[in-house]
Amino acid sequence: MNNCGYKIAGNVAVSEEKKEEFNRYILRILDRGGIRKTEQIELGGRTVTVVSHPVPDREGIVRFDYSIFEKRKRETATYNTKTCELITPDRGYQEFGLVMNVIMAMQEAYSRGKCYFMDGDEPVSADAYVGLIRGMLGISPDFSHRAKMWDMLLFLKNTEGYQNITAQAVWKAYSFDLWELDIDQFMAAYEIDSKEITAPREIFDGKKDEIKEAPKGVLKYYLYQIMCRLAGEKQEEGLEHFLRELLDADLAGRRKLAEDVLYGVIAEVSLYVLPSIIVQAYAVAVKRDFWDVWKGWEVKGYSDIITDQEQGRGPVGEKDDWILPFYKAIQRKNEDEMIEFWEDGTLRLSEDMKECLSDWQERFQEISLENDFDVEDFLSEIVADLDRDWGCRLVDKAFITEFAEHKNEENYKKALLLFRDFMDEDTVYFPELTKKQANSWIIRRSRAKFDFTAMSAFQSLLINHRHRHEILGF
Repeated sequence: MNNCGYKIAGNVAVSEEKKEEFNRYILRILDRGGIRKTEQIELGGRTVTVVSHPVPDREGIVRFDYSIFEKRKRETATYNTKTCELITPDRGYQEFGLVMNVIMAMQEAYSRGKCYFMDGDEPVSADAYVGLIRGMLGISPDFSHRAKMWDMLLFLKNTEGYQNITAQAVWKAYSFDLWELDIDQFMAAYEIDSKEITAPREIFDGKKDEIKEAPKGVLKYYLYQIMCRLAGEKQEEGLEHFLRELLDADLAGRRKLAEDVLYGVIAEVSLYVLPSIIVQAYAVAVKRDFWDVWKGWEVKGYSDIITDQEQGRGPVGEKDDWILPFYKAIQRKNEDEMIEFWEDGTLRLSEDMKECLSDWQERFQEISLENDFDVEDFLSEIVADLDRDWGCRLVDKAFITEFAEHKNEENYKKALLLFRDFMDEDTVYFPELTKKQANSWIIRRSRAKFDFTAMSAFQSLLINHRHRHEILGF
């Protein structure tokens, strides 16, 4: 059972022309987010658990169950490259869960149909995820549909499980830093649950031919006054019939209804405002709940209005190039745990890690192979001790495979000796014990926390060929 409130409201539907690109990005998010698949292999006469990068199987299903940053195995989750569906029975709220959130944010951004990334009953703010996706993928996902607050609110109200969504919840998920404010959509959703309509500072009371020049902010109260007058004249039944026809009419149909002698002024206003404004004016005038009226009339609501606002993504100010590095998102102070992802740029390494890299470079040159050893046996001991004694993250299968394939080469053997020496370096202080006893009984409780990170970092360095060559020379 999924133990988390994060989910998608609606159905994810990525277009066929975008699916290859989308799947490529999802696989990269899994990779850069440290999400892996565990498996067991035979090594040196023992069975060891390793991790590999998630890839699609023959049916297009990607399976994964481990986070290298969380160092925790979870129930197997899946991503379907054919349907773009994500299933996470055991995701949690930590590093593993964060990566799942990034995927769901991408699902919303890429879906051609409406769907929204939710936390429980409310939409999740996209700000941080936009910055995080920029950092992980170098792209800016398009969440501009969220600027349409009324459309978003109405969609969620009509989606099973979200009928209690409020306009305030939708408002909270909006980002002023990412999109221009869609005034028409904002006004359509603003205070939609209110039982009263506040009079504006300047009240409009013009004639029908003056409506097109009136500020839109005053038209709701203008409509409310009209509705109150008609209700007082016992015109409520005829008014309701007219409004139900009006609310589902297109722009041309509403222009025609604006010719009506009694109700034409309402239809004229409908050319410039979205339907919720009309329904709210009516509901408050007759002292009914907005959503009871909307659902009771079973209207879909028109969306074509005359507007002078250029819609779409607007200037985003200081956050235009804002990036949230993944290491900060998972609350790390540096990128010491991310050496396997070290490419052209400079990692934000701690001073301790920089010293380690320099130390490993010097020590590697000093190692001599005085005694030969069985690489697979030696390697299996390292893997077992990293897990059992040091609680390090599971090693990468690529590390095992490469070193087993090159088991007769001197540099690979020297790298393993350096690995072992670093793991056992404090055992010299306990000559009366075997190295295994010293590490297991005493040293692991007192060794610096950084050393545990460094052990995993060394394994990461050994599978990063470019920087391994720069530091170790092979």
